[in-house]
Amino acid sequence: MSARTIEKSVHVAAPPERVWSVLLDDTTYRRWTAAFMPGSYAETDWQEGSTVRFVDPSRTGMLGRVLTSRYPELVDIEYDGIVTEGRDDTDSDAAREYRGTRETYRLTPTDGGTHLAVSAPSAEEYYDDMVAAWDRALATLKELAEAPSGG
Repeated sequence: MSARTIEKSVHVAAPPERVWSVLLDDTTYRRWTAAFMPGSYAETDWQEGSTVRFVDPSRTGMLGRVLTSRYPELVDIEYDGIVTEGRDDTDSDAAREYRGTRETYRLTPTDGGTHLAVSAPSAEEYYDDMVAAWDRALATLKELAEAPSGG
């Protein structure tokens, strides 16, 4: 088993500050990440050096730390392992597979909005499903950020 990187981007007709808010605020984060698993959420404050746990309702998912958090331009997370039923795991084979991989969100202002570029790891056997999930997630994020009501 090996991790493979997914690269995706989307143009959002909203300023970077709005996209950042939709990307990271808990309420909207839960809405766009439902594309991966309904009920998914992040346990973090998104500050540099902070631990981040991307987990589903069973508290299973990915464990990492925020390397860079530069509002409203960049969030860069490095994975340290996985979370299984609320327990951090940095030593198993599955955890080591992701150690050192990165998930990055880069927001660039454009005429009329923001270019959001995402880079994220995926296990090879889930790659196609995760590519499709990212497409759904980014479509939802775009819709939320462009909504006049603010998502």
